[in-house]
This record gives sequence, structure tokens and C-alpha cells, in this order.
Amino acid sequence: MRINSQNNQFVFSLPQAYITKDIEEKFQILMEKNFVQYNDVMDYLNSTIKDMVFPSVSYEKVVQTMYHGKKVGFREAGNVADKFQGEIDITYRSVDSHLNYFLLLEICNRYYLQDNPNYLPTLNIKILDKDGDVIYIILLKSVIISSLSELRLAYNATDFSEQTFSLQLSYNFIDIKWSIDRDELQEESIFDLPPGADPWDVSGLEKEMVKRKTESQKRIND
Repeated sequence: MRINSQNNQFVFSLPQAYITKDIEEKFQILMEKNFVQYNDVMDYLNSTIKDMVFPSVSYEKVVQTMYHGKKVGFREAGNVADKFQGEIDITYRSVDSHLNYFLLLEICNRYYLQDNPNYLPTLNIKILDKDGDVIYIILLKSVIISSLSELRLAYNATDFSEQTFSLQLSYNFIDIKWSIDRDELQEESIFDLPPGADPWDVSGLEKEMVKRKTESQKRIND
């Protein structure tokens, strides 16, 4: 067992489909001028990713007032995937006279100027073990661009200290699959029902309703 997790044991990149051909051709000229050694513009942009924030999850409860004013909490109904925050933050290092910032800005603007598609392609985040094998695959589907942070320019800043900016993306659907020692067809989602569980079995709910009705009638009779 390793006492602490290594924060860099993951793989994430924006898909090639996020950039249009005309934007890629335009920025390829600047890459060649600056002697940037990457196969294409998207690889260059992805190489400047510094970190990302996985969305938090919150399980709300429903409070019901019982006999004599006692408040009792219950697990709320709803889709478990909706308990996640629904947004991810990606931090980039600003490089080459902020070239990657303005590249990302053009990608964002093009997405909102074009008619189709309504959503960006699915994002995937791969969580690795110490040997580099994939443990979990996180899929974020129906992605929408939310915001691109500000970029500070200053005449009095002549040092080469690191400067960052962030991109925030929203998504509508999330899936997390257990992947180690399994091929793509055998991957198990953590949102799947446990083995043997029947989603149509309402016997437990019926028993609970009968129990509550009996308790209510007993209080009335008392």
C-alpha cells in the first residue's frame, strides 16, 4: 500500500474533434515559426494542461416531520449521476506569448458561432495505477463550454514565472467504469445495480408503506 496518492496518475486530453480545420491550419503557421515540436495543434494545446478538478458529489436528504414534531431524514429520490456537481475545471500553463490561451479562445468562440453540434464530443479521464494500467475510465457526455478565465497582461512583469488560466466545462451525463483486467465490452459502470438486484422489485416499498399506515392508525387510536 502506498500511503499517499500520486496526483499525476491520470490521462486527460481534449479530443481532436474540438478544433476545426481552418483554426488548426492558422495556428500551425505560428507553431512552425516558434519551432514547436508537436504533431499537430491539438497535441500542443493538450501538452500545456497543468491540472484538472474532478467534480464533487453531494447526496441530499429529504426531511419529514413525524409524530410530536420529530424530524427524520430520508435519502432523496433521483438519478445518482445528478448528485455530481456537473462541471470540471481544467488549468493550463500559459506558454509562447499566450498562444495556447488564444487558441483555446478561438475554439470556444467557434463552438458558439456554429449551428451544430449542440454538444462537444465526449471527454474521457483515465485513472492509472502505479504500473500505468487503467483502473477507472470516467466519461463526461454532452459537454458544453461554460467559461474561460481572464488573462493578465502587465508591462511591469518581466520575469518568467508561471502563469495559468482555466477552462470550465459543463456536462449532462457522467459514467465511471471499472476497467482493470477487463476489455471494453466487460467494463462495469459504478452506476450499475448490484448483481441480483431487480429494479422492478417494489416489495420493500410496499412493506414500508404498510408499516407507516399501521403506525399512523395506531397513533390515531391511542
